[in-house]
Amino acid sequence: MLSEVAEVMSEEQFASSSPIGNGSKRGQLRSITRLYQTVFRWFQANTFSPKFLASPWSHPVFGYLVAMLGQALAVTAIILIVHGLPSFRFPEAIVLLIVLLVAFGWGAGPSLVATLVGAVLLTFLFVPPIFSFAVAQVVDLFGVILYLVVGLTLSILASQTQQARYRLEVLSTRLETIFEAITDAVFILDAQGAPPRVNAAARALLGLAEDEQIDTTRAPSFDLLDELGRPLPYEAWPEMRLRRGETLQGEATADVLFRARDGRTRYLSVSGAPVYNAYGAMHGAVLVCHDVTERKRAEEHAQFLAEISTFLASSLDYTATLATIARLMVPRLADWFAVDLVDAEGHFELIEVEHTDQSKVQWAKELRKNYPIDPNALTGAPNVVRTGKAELYTDISDEMLVAMARNTEELALARQVGYTSVMIIPLVARSEILGVITFVSAESGRKYYSPDLALAEEVGRRAGVAIDNARLYREVQQARDQLDIILQSVADGIVVYDTNNRIIYANDVAAGMTGFTSVQDMMNTPSTAIVDKFALINEWKHPFPLSQLPHRRVLAGEREAQAIIGYHDTTTEQPERWSLTKSRPVIDEYGKVVFAITIIHDMTARILAEQRKDEFISMASHELKTPVTSLKGFTHVLQRRLTKLGDEQGLHFLARMDAQLDRLTKLISDLLDISRMQVGKLSLDVEAVDVDALVSETVENLQAATSTHRLIMEGRTEAQVLGDKDRLGQVLINLVTNAVKYSPNADRVIVHLSTDEDQQHAVISVQDFGIGIAETHHQNIFEQFYQVTDSEGKTYPGLGIGLHISQEIVKRHHGRMWVESRKGEGATFYVALPLINGKVTDELPDARS
Repeated sequence: MLSEVAEVMSEEQFASSSPIGNGSKRGQLRSITRLYQTVFRWFQANTFSPKFLASPWSHPVFGYLVAMLGQALAVTAIILIVHGLPSFRFPEAIVLLIVLLVAFGWGAGPSLVATLVGAVLLTFLFVPPIFSFAVAQVVDLFGVILYLVVGLTLSILASQTQQARYRLEVLSTRLETIFEAITDAVFILDAQGAPPRVNAAARALLGLAEDEQIDTTRAPSFDLLDELGRPLPYEAWPEMRLRRGETLQGEATADVLFRARDGRTRYLSVSGAPVYNAYGAMHGAVLVCHDVTERKRAEEHAQFLAEISTFLASSLDYTATLATIARLMVPRLADWFAVDLVDAEGHFELIEVEHTDQSKVQWAKELRKNYPIDPNALTGAPNVVRTGKAELYTDISDEMLVAMARNTEELALARQVGYTSVMIIPLVARSEILGVITFVSAESGRKYYSPDLALAEEVGRRAGVAIDNARLYREVQQARDQLDIILQSVADGIVVYDTNNRIIYANDVAAGMTGFTSVQDMMNTPSTAIVDKFALINEWKHPFPLSQLPHRRVLAGEREAQAIIGYHDTTTEQPERWSLTKSRPVIDEYGKVVFAITIIHDMTARILAEQRKDEFISMASHELKTPVTSLKGFTHVLQRRLTKLGDEQGLHFLARMDAQLDRLTKLISDLLDISRMQVGKLSLDVEAVDVDALVSETVENLQAATSTHRLIMEGRTEAQVLGDKDRLGQVLINLVTNAVKYSPNADRVIVHLSTDEDQQHAVISVQDFGIGIAETHHQNIFEQFYQVTDSEGKTYPGLGIGLHISQEIVKRHHGRMWVESRKGEGATFYVALPLINGKVTDELPDARS
């Protein structure tokens, strides 16, 4: 072909070089080339390799050689036949036979060549004149043409038939490949009862070898059951329904349980349809089995786990719950089911065992008593507990029983049980192994596989969590009962409030203190109703604001709150009672207050005693004031007389007497102030007070009275406060005199003036460099009559009322007083008073009144 193309190209070049007729010659060459290409493609498309020859003899080129050699041999055979049988008149038949054979073997292309070669040879050798291609008679010419027509027709028909056969073989091969590759089991049924044709999936389902066919003369090697596990009548089998002409599609699809003789079970969704011929007669059917085992098992497992979870959540008595779970397992998932819990030493306790035969259950329990689990065993429950991994024994052989048995009697008992398959699952909760659950298949012959193990492990996890929750609940209940016993035995009332101000716990003491006969009655009454039936007062007999109740202050955000509250029931004749109420919050992991715990300590006896004491002190103070005043007057009279007489020694004694009378007068004044405070009658002469001037004047007066210390004044406030100038001066005098008193080895006291960061308060601090105050006393030193108990502090006598009076005066000025000190490092007392341009301005009328 390349040579022909070359010739064509040379001709085109020649034509293009000639100045005359270039266009016509180029067109002729193009037509010849297209004709050649068309003929070549036709021969290529109509030539194929025969299937009956092996490579390389199956190459298409050999078809053309066979066409020519075959016709040569055929003509030779004809010559021999004519020579032997002169009467032979059909030489074309042998040549056409060769044409037909070549057409079947290599296609229309080689057979066309065979036809032409045969025509040439017949014309040359048999048509007169012989050995010439000329045809003398019309009849002979007509015979040659007829031969060519018949040869061409045979070539085309034979070639097309063979090609159709080849295409059918290819299609059949493809269909067979697809048929075998289908993952669903496919059965092609024959209406005449021949063995059905099956694919690989069907053979795997039935357990057949690759070249094995279904033996229709024997009973089926499997059973079909309905969704409830009941045997399906043979007439209702999908195959029989198809043979009756039913179509199994859509809602008519059959769902069956396939159970082989070896115990294998698969859930199948069966569909199919009859196959009819052109005349409407059924000559077979196609049946397709889609394996839905995994889906069915997943649905069953999900439903089963849902039932398990429902029972596990229904009770916190895990013993009863496990008994219910065991009854669910048998016989649904096991023939034997057992639960063993393990203690810290590795010893197993049989909690539950279940079997359909209760006599066997008792037998199993007695067997466990006689043959307890060996904690050191290398396999089984001990190994599961040690490793935390489940064990699956799909097939239990007799050799395994022999290996596990500790003696011949135990081996005989194991054989009596008839183990088929076993699963041992750990009970796990919070990464702790609580025990094991054991699933045993025996008389049912069921085999456990990986999906069963996954289900059992999930049951084990949920059961482990349920057991752990039940244990925790029992421990919490025990702890709660113990705590309740402790709280009920406490002498103080205890009440717990939630964030909605609702009482969620109270002890008997609290119920009794609030007038209830039982805790339940108290908890059933709203806390607001409880408060409303009482008249509440503070220490000064004033109404107690409900917003200042300690538990409400804690729920509002305070870290701790306490108050002394007096109360009496307005609905009864109950006498007035007093209590010290303290509240603290309970905070969750997010720092949010969830409860308020309130402790109510009855102080009625103490308050009544203090009231009697205060009444006595008040009466005594008033009674002492008159004779002290008289003594003071007589002392002054004696001083004037002795001065005239010049009696220095008498004057010295009188001066000492006068100083003691001043101390006694101050003591009586302090006691009277305390009495006034306790009854709420401490009067204040409210006015605008210049802080800097007040402090400067007080420091100057005190400096004149002391020679041991320098009183240093630092800073300025340049501000005013609203208050009683004399009472504020009393506070400052008390702080400075204490600073001098408790710093005997120092020589200075610093009084500092400033305002706070918000410019809302004037801050006065008095700093000494004396013995200091331990931190344990910081809160207590402001209490009435409190004195430091250490040996060094006792060297400075006093009644412990000065700081208490000072703090009460500061409180009544809406201020605050505190101390900063360490033992041996001196002390600094602070007083913060609201400025006159602060919030107190709005309270000016009330303060003055």
